[in-house]
Amino acid sequence: MSSFSLPIQRHIFNRILARGRIALPVSLRHNRIYVFPSRHGFVFFTLLMAILFGSINHNNNLGFIFVFLLCGIGLVSIFYTYRNISGLVLLSVKAPPVFAGQNAQFEISLNASGRSHQALSIYFADGKPMTVDHLPARGKMVVSVPHETVARGMLAPRQLYVSTTYPLGLFRAWSVLFVDASCLVYPKPIAGPMITARAWDQSESAGDSGGEGVDDFAGLFAYQPGDPLQRVSWKSYSRGQGLLTKKFEGQVGKTVYFDLEAVGGPDVEFRISRICHMILSAEAMHLSYGLKLGKRILEPGQGAAHKRQCLRALALVGQ
Repeated sequence: MSSFSLPIQRHIFNRILARGRIALPVSLRHNRIYVFPSRHGFVFFTLLMAILFGSINHNNNLGFIFVFLLCGIGLVSIFYTYRNISGLVLLSVKAPPVFAGQNAQFEISLNASGRSHQALSIYFADGKPMTVDHLPARGKMVVSVPHETVARGMLAPRQLYVSTTYPLGLFRAWSVLFVDASCLVYPKPIAGPMITARAWDQSESAGDSGGEGVDDFAGLFAYQPGDPLQRVSWKSYSRGQGLLTKKFEGQVGKTVYFDLEAVGGPDVEFRISRICHMILSAEAMHLSYGLKLGKRILEPGQGAAHKRQCLRALALVGQ
């Protein structure tokens, strides 16, 4: 990615290109593609101008031939650079949910309509570019493009850039797409003790409603993210058997209740992150759990679908 031409792309053309979010699929045609010399292109043509002036000054015919030949090659490369990106089709953009602090991975489905494409760069504004070395004619490919996440909620990325400097690197052809795509960002889990609340109907107390039993040792199980550290079998770990968690029979399978107002903390974001960790812990211990977020109540349940429902509700609190 050229450090010289990229700021020009963003600051000069973004106002022109900002036409609102577009629906996919979309094909890159002449009205969406822009071409501009790269840093190497500016250096190349500056040297040609210097050689041309030198040839004029010394009346050097060989210098004229050399300049015109290289200038012709450079100008022809404009067409091939444009052609390398023209006809590319973006079929879809989607991203699975992630936790705050992790990189969202937007899976971009590409299709080459009639010709092959070489050395394509795909990236979001201020993001890391992903390179497609070769996309054969009429071929399809899925490219995972990262995007940094900072806070929970629905992440709607800024402009998606598709660019290329193929074949000579003298010109950059690019297109800016304001795609209608988003990624759900869960809160960042913050470890701590499990704090349960009374059942919504006040029929059960926190002590009776959940938590792993401590009566009978049930065995060792593979460690899952969110398992309490005090349950980890460090002796097994020291023997090279990996991270294992001690499970006990007793109250396993009971129901626990999480209430945002019952969790202490300096602010709402901290309490949301704490409940996020509690949900992961309860799911790892195979507990049934319910969630109360102000006036919204999610009835007790368990399993992957229930966990996703609870984490989604946490991610969208106040949004």
